[in-house]
Amino acid sequence: MTALTLDAPLCSLVALSQTDLRRAESTTSESSEGSHDPVPMMPNIQALVRQCNWLAGTYLLCSIVTFCSSAYTWAGSALDVVVLMSDVVCVDVSSALFVMAGTAVASIMTTSNADQQQLIARQTSLIMLMDVYAATVCSLVLCSLHALMLMRFKWSDLAFTAVDSLTTVCGLDFRQSATAPHPYNVTAWPVHSLLWCVLSTSCLLQMETWLATRAPQLADPLISLTAVLGIILFTAFGLMQSASNIFYANASSVTYRSLEFNLGVHAIFLLGRHAEMAAVMRRLCQHATAFVALLTVTVWISEIGRPVPARSDDNCLRLYHGSTCLQDHHGFFLRGCGMALFALLSTNTGPPDLLARELHLASVLVPAMAFCWPVCIAVKIVLDVTFGGALVNQNRPVVLVLSATVLGIFSCWYVGSVQPSLVAGARHVLRTGPTVPAPPPDSLHTPLV
Repeated sequence: MTALTLDAPLCSLVALSQTDLRRAESTTSESSEGSHDPVPMMPNIQALVRQCNWLAGTYLLCSIVTFCSSAYTWAGSALDVVVLMSDVVCVDVSSALFVMAGTAVASIMTTSNADQQQLIARQTSLIMLMDVYAATVCSLVLCSLHALMLMRFKWSDLAFTAVDSLTTVCGLDFRQSATAPHPYNVTAWPVHSLLWCVLSTSCLLQMETWLATRAPQLADPLISLTAVLGIILFTAFGLMQSASNIFYANASSVTYRSLEFNLGVHAIFLLGRHAEMAAVMRRLCQHATAFVALLTVTVWISEIGRPVPARSDDNCLRLYHGSTCLQDHHGFFLRGCGMALFALLSTNTGPPDLLARELHLASVLVPAMAFCWPVCIAVKIVLDVTFGGALVNQNRPVVLVLSATVLGIFSCWYVGSVQPSLVAGARHVLRTGPTVPAPPPDSLHTPLV
């Protein structure tokens, strides 16, 4: 294995591991000729990353719809007719995104050795951390200005945003009341949670390997139970207590989202151990793809046109504190995880061909999630100053298109120019560490008394 340094690009690390994967699969297929033992084939990593990109793009679009709705601008919006559907789609897509991200990261790391796994985890987490901190600076300035313009600025929100972003642990926002402090950067929580999930993936893979070695008969049932138990319990409690705070407190919490991410990691491990069953399930899912897609879209479309209920500070089903209460539970969390597992089983197997292109797109979408809210606010402020708030509020669909376009351009510019400088500076600080002044030359030869 070629030696790697911390300066190696992430795409190069992944490409090297995928080269090893192709060689291993070629060797395995040659050695298995004439035998009937199933050869475990991993899902196509390029397809997994592509699905993550589609889910991340859908989440961004739903987030912009949420911003352009009347819930956050205190004015009528033509997008209110689809805001409930957007909220439902956002909940489902966010759950599916974490599961699919777990499968993609686990698939990449399982083709790497232990040193490469640690290197990929550290480098990816450092990049996301720099994105979070840069987005925090923008949100503190722009979101505070926007709050001042709407006359709802609170110092507690400013402090809450700083603490939430510096710690990257989104578990403090558990009060739905509008009087409670809430983060200004509303939609950045997926990046916060993914940072910790990626850091823990290597340890999770080691735990699975250790369990399969020490208790091979109990490994599969224990891992399966661990993968689904927490998600099922959260969903069951949410169904029984729809007027409680369970859903809201866990919707953006890393504690729960790590369960969804770990579900994807465990799914890759189990698929690799049961090749025959995975092949049968893959064929069944591929035949049912059209039906499941039609059913899912039908459930989403049924929310269009529903009247938006009045703002309530009571505990209810909502993803963000400013969003409206959802009337139906829909089996949230569990349904999004089911969608992701179905997509995983429908994915073809084999080595990827253009993985670097999908990873590059993912490197643009991740900072876009961190900067989505500040960029939308910047576009809104510029339009309000230029054309007036009344005219802008009457043309919210145009604002949505402009916000999405500006966000894409900004994210590409940020990844190409600002992000490398931030990451290089952080690496330099981590390498050098604190500077300790050297002792005077004479003191090195001074005898001790």
